[in-house]
Amino acid sequence: MKSPISTIALLCLFFLASCISRNKTSLEVFKQNIYIPEYASGFKILGAENFASTLIQITNPWQGAKDITMSYFVSRNGEQAPAGFNGPIIPAGAKQIVCMSSSYIAMLDALGEINRIVGVSGIDYIANPYILAHKDSIKDLGPEMNYELLISLKPDVVLLYGIGDAQTAVTDKLKELSIPYLYMGEYLEESPLGKAEWMLVLSELTDKREEGMEIFREIPKRYYALKTLTDSVKQRPTVMFNTPWNDSWVMPSTQSYMAQLVTDAGADYIYKENTSNSSTPIGLETAYKLIQKADYWINVGMASTLDELKTVNPKFADAKAVREKTVYNNNLRTTPTGGNDYWESAVVRPDIVLRDLIHIFHPELVSDSLYYYRHLE
Repeated sequence: MKSPISTIALLCLFFLASCISRNKTSLEVFKQNIYIPEYASGFKILGAENFASTLIQITNPWQGAKDITMSYFVSRNGEQAPAGFNGPIIPAGAKQIVCMSSSYIAMLDALGEINRIVGVSGIDYIANPYILAHKDSIKDLGPEMNYELLISLKPDVVLLYGIGDAQTAVTDKLKELSIPYLYMGEYLEESPLGKAEWMLVLSELTDKREEGMEIFREIPKRYYALKTLTDSVKQRPTVMFNTPWNDSWVMPSTQSYMAQLVTDAGADYIYKENTSNSSTPIGLETAYKLIQKADYWINVGMASTLDELKTVNPKFADAKAVREKTVYNNNLRTTPTGGNDYWESAVVRPDIVLRDLIHIFHPELVSDSLYYYRHLE
């Protein structure tokens, strides 16, 4: 006859075995659509029946990546990662987050979770008021990642900016240190709304999925309400982008998010030759011909006045937009140390960028003052 202690022990073992069986499953069962983006193309969130944990799948998270899919297991309720899964395991409700790009700071801020940030890259170039007010406690890991400092922060996850094979040494080191990481690829999205939709990745990590969906849902509503203002516009001015860099002038694709913003704002991107999915350099002579014709010229480097712009290159004085004083730059919200809020919060506020551009191209439609853009005089 078995003793009561032996019976209890057997029951405990049976319960433990059943828990392990329940919690350990195959990767193939994670096929339920928890969140499939409407505008973004680079991520999706999958679940499995009777599992609270989820898989975040991210595809091609850097320029030139092809057929690359990365999976991240967001662990809940002590559930184990599926059999055969060898990617990062990130605890849901991540409280200690390191952001290696300022756009992730803006996403967490939009979600109301900016206080989870413990480390950043290049703190002097960040414009977010919360980060600047907490410089003593939020650590700057630098562009090359200070691993000794990183270990001391005990992060739940490091959000990485995808730059391809150059990042392999970083991910190898993070694996060695058993520090979870996740590649973000919002900068590759061609849709302005798609860029903003990546905040849902961070709402999943912070266990704020429903809140994130509710916050994001309002952005397309505001965006399309503004776009409707330009649907009947008959006169669409032509628009030129950028200034030269290292003897070449990089021009976005006609499929790019900036080209889409300009189109939605009731204008016409002047350079039609690049129809690829990435920016391309053009010759300076070609660019000079374009600026002589374009009605507007935007995103002109560091310049804050027309004189500063002409100092970059005397030939700029011949630009139509310079002569007619229709040059605008996205550097109205900068900090004394070089931070520019456009490269942060604009990623989650495409409606505000669109409002600025409509104000620039069709001031009769939008009377609000400019938020990100500066009129060069």
